[in-house]
Amino acid sequence: MKPPGLDALLVSAFSTAAAGPLVRSWLRRRQSFDHPNDRSSHTIPTPRGGGLACAAGALAGSLAGQRRGNGPSREWIGASVVLGAVGRLDDVSGLGPLPRLGAQAVAGAVTGARAGGLAGAAFGTVTVPAIINAFNFMDGINGISGGTAAAWGLSVATQPALSPQLRAQGALTAGMGAGFLPYNVPTASMFLGDVGSYLLGSGIAVTVVEGSFLEGKPDARGALGVLAPLALYLADTGTTIVRRALRGESVTEAHREHAYQQLVHETGWPHWMVSALVAGATAVCGAAGRSAHSAAAIGPIVAGYLAAPGLLKRAGVSKTDSVESTVGGVA
Repeated sequence: MKPPGLDALLVSAFSTAAAGPLVRSWLRRRQSFDHPNDRSSHTIPTPRGGGLACAAGALAGSLAGQRRGNGPSREWIGASVVLGAVGRLDDVSGLGPLPRLGAQAVAGAVTGARAGGLAGAAFGTVTVPAIINAFNFMDGINGISGGTAAAWGLSVATQPALSPQLRAQGALTAGMGAGFLPYNVPTASMFLGDVGSYLLGSGIAVTVVEGSFLEGKPDARGALGVLAPLALYLADTGTTIVRRALRGESVTEAHREHAYQQLVHETGWPHWMVSALVAGATAVCGAAGRSAHSAAAIGPIVAGYLAAPGLLKRAGVSKTDSVESTVGGVA
C-alpha cells in the first residue's frame, strides 16, 4: 500500500520543477531581480520570486490529493494563498511590517480557532507569524529553505501518529521544497523570494497549529511530531534574535550571526554543505520527535549545531574565500 500523500508529494515536486523555467523567464521579463550588495550570496542580479513555481506545485499536488480524498485543509489552502500573495506583494513593492504581521496573525487566529477554540486562536496568533518569520530569516543561503522544507515535510508525511490530512500537508511541503532545489543548488538561477518563504512557512505553520490540537484539545504528541523537525530553525532564529536584542541591535536588519551563516563565513563551508547539514539535522530531529523518549535527543542535536561554528573555528578550520549571504527581514 502506498503511503498517504505519496501522489501529492510526487505531483507537487514534478509540477514545481516543471514550472520553474516558465516562472524564471517571466520574472526576467518583469525585471524582478534580487540585485547583489555587500551582504549578498550572489554576484549577479538573480530572479526573485521563484516561490511562484512552488505555488504551482502546491495547486497541482492539492488537486491530486483531493482526487484521492486526502487533500489539505481549507485553512492550509487559504493561508498559503493569502500569505503567499502578501509575500509576492512584498517582493514587488515592499510592504510595511504591520500589514505583513497583521495578515499572518489573522491567518493564525482563524486556523487556531478552528483547531482549538480560544486557546487555539491565541496559540495560532503567535505561532503562525513566528514560524513564517523564522523561515524568512533563515532563507539566506542556497538550498537551505528547499532542503529544510523537504526534510520537515517528509518527517511529517511519514509519521503514522498524525492524521492523514496533516501527513498530506507534509507531503505537499516536501514536494515543493524538493522541486525547487534544482534552481537553487549548488548555485542559484532563481531565488524563492518572500512569496516562496511565506508560502512554505505558512503551510508549515498551519500544520503545526492543526497538529497541536486533537478534537479541540491540546495534543502534546501531535505537537511534538510537527514541531520537532522545526527545532533547528526555531533555535537558530530565536537565539540570534535574543542576542541582538540584548545588545540593543536591530533584529530586522541584515546580518551574519545565524549559525548557518557563521558556518559559511567563518569556516568557509560551501552553501550546499551547510544546507545539507541543516536538512539532515532537521530530519534527525523529526525522527527523534516520534516518541517522548527519543525526543530527549533533540536538545543535544540543536546545541551541537549552534555550537558548531565556534568549535570549528577554535579547532583551526580556516575561512576560505566565500561570498556573503543575506537573511530575510522580519515579517
